[in-house]
Amino acid sequence: MQQAIENISDIKIGFPGQAQEQGNIPFLQLRQFNEDGMLFTNDADFIKLTEKIGPHVLQNGDVLFVGKGHRLFAWCYIEKNIPTVASSSFFVIRPNTKKIHPEYLAAILNAPQTKTALMQLGGGTNIFSIRKSELAAFQIPVLPMDQQIRVASLASFHQKEIQLAKELISQKQSLYSAIISKLIK
Repeated sequence: MQQAIENISDIKIGFPGQAQEQGNIPFLQLRQFNEDGMLFTNDADFIKLTEKIGPHVLQNGDVLFVGKGHRLFAWCYIEKNIPTVASSSFFVIRPNTKKIHPEYLAAILNAPQTKTALMQLGGGTNIFSIRKSELAAFQIPVLPMDQQIRVASLASFHQKEIQLAKELISQKQSLYSAIISKLIK
């Protein structure tokens, strides 16, 4: 069964502020994510938690979606007992967990066919972007919850496998460079 994202979640824009030197909570920025949409650095920017920022603190299972620029991706936030805020580079999608599993939503948004469909929806003369209304109206398949959990597990396993393969390639390149360097000396 297909559902519009707005019928199974709430969508808002991340906090439109800047990182602060005196900040005390992590402030997620686009540059902290690799080309596959995975958080790759612990070098967090920070922002000061205030009443104004309070409503923007992420909740467990919030899905961050980048709908601007040359890469689209979704990432599911898993709470680590540290309040965290996403920048305005992200749409923050808060799934209704009775209807949709957060990691399943991220997996569907990261699927190649979804990205292709979203690229056809969006626009922009210089920088591609998807409007909030377009994202909200976008239809995704909503499977029974047990199947959603299996799809989410498959997507997680796939991402880990890709990461391990990249690490293996990097180690092989380093080994090759070391061997060649010794042979040339």
